[in-house]
Amino acid sequence: MEIETAPSGGVAGRRAQTELLATATRTGHSLSALIASWLGSFTDSSDTRQAYARDLREYLDWCTRRDLEPVTVRLPEVQMYAAELAATPNPRTGRPPAASTRARKLAAVSSFYTYLVRAGAIDANPARDAARPRYDRRHSPTASVSAEQAGAMLTGAGQYQHRTLGPQAAALVMALLIDLGVRVSELCNADLSDLGQREGTRVLTVRMKGGKVRIRPIPRGLHGVLDAYLQQRPDADTDALVITRDGRRVNRHQIYRLVQSTAGQAGVPMPQRITPHSMRHTFNTIARQHGAALEDRRDALGHSSAAITQLYDHVALSLSRDPAHLVAEATRTPPDSDDHSP
Repeated sequence: MEIETAPSGGVAGRRAQTELLATATRTGHSLSALIASWLGSFTDSSDTRQAYARDLREYLDWCTRRDLEPVTVRLPEVQMYAAELAATPNPRTGRPPAASTRARKLAAVSSFYTYLVRAGAIDANPARDAARPRYDRRHSPTASVSAEQAGAMLTGAGQYQHRTLGPQAAALVMALLIDLGVRVSELCNADLSDLGQREGTRVLTVRMKGGKVRIRPIPRGLHGVLDAYLQQRPDADTDALVITRDGRRVNRHQIYRLVQSTAGQAGVPMPQRITPHSMRHTFNTIARQHGAALEDRRDALGHSSAAITQLYDHVALSLSRDPAHLVAEATRTPPDSDDHSP
């Protein structure tokens, strides 16, 4: 399992990083081999493995541009990297990464160095004592949409016009994201063989993070969407459930564009903030509003704890009970007057 060289820095930058990855450490292993071994240890979660690979690639690119050897850096250099993360805008959003994102990137770097210590390649983890961003773990910045907006997005997906993803495939993607709350990676990795029946109910086997497997029902309302897609699914030599017009497995970038496009058509404010992950929050919120128990929602979403599921709550009940409403009403309602004087 190799880590790709970073695209930035031009030919010279790519050559420098290729040379860096080929450099032998004191154990005799190349840095590239140690990276592959470290990433291979995340056998239970391909999502974590891919995210950590991206995060480490960014860090190695940063080291390369500053002529730093990753195996010789110390705490000050790691802290400089953390400071740059906090100050550098994301090209897509124009804003610096969220604190939770920066914390994850530093955790990836620290995890890699911990592995190097265990492998005998270095003596100490230079990222261990690096200051981590503080953020409220009980709050999620992920935006959600209302049930009405979700319905409009489902309708809009059926008229989706795109050169790669057909409207039937788009409708199925949105239905699985919203009505089942699956992760985008779970949807991309789903195969035709994951469809089946159990106890007279059509089901989809969902392979989740951490090696978890859930058998999810396909509600009757989705049968028509699923059948319409299966009837026109291109005849391609692939096991993938959802494929593009040219017979390739759908990818997360295509789904991302679909979600933002349908959100915009549905009139969702700031549709650029709506992501495939927003649909999981939407699933949880609508389920809670209609009486689904916390334990059932946690199980459906594949969360390890109820606290994580509660992060996904975007329910108006708590907002409607906020004392601010009582105070505003009291301060703006004229008091009853008993003054009968002329």
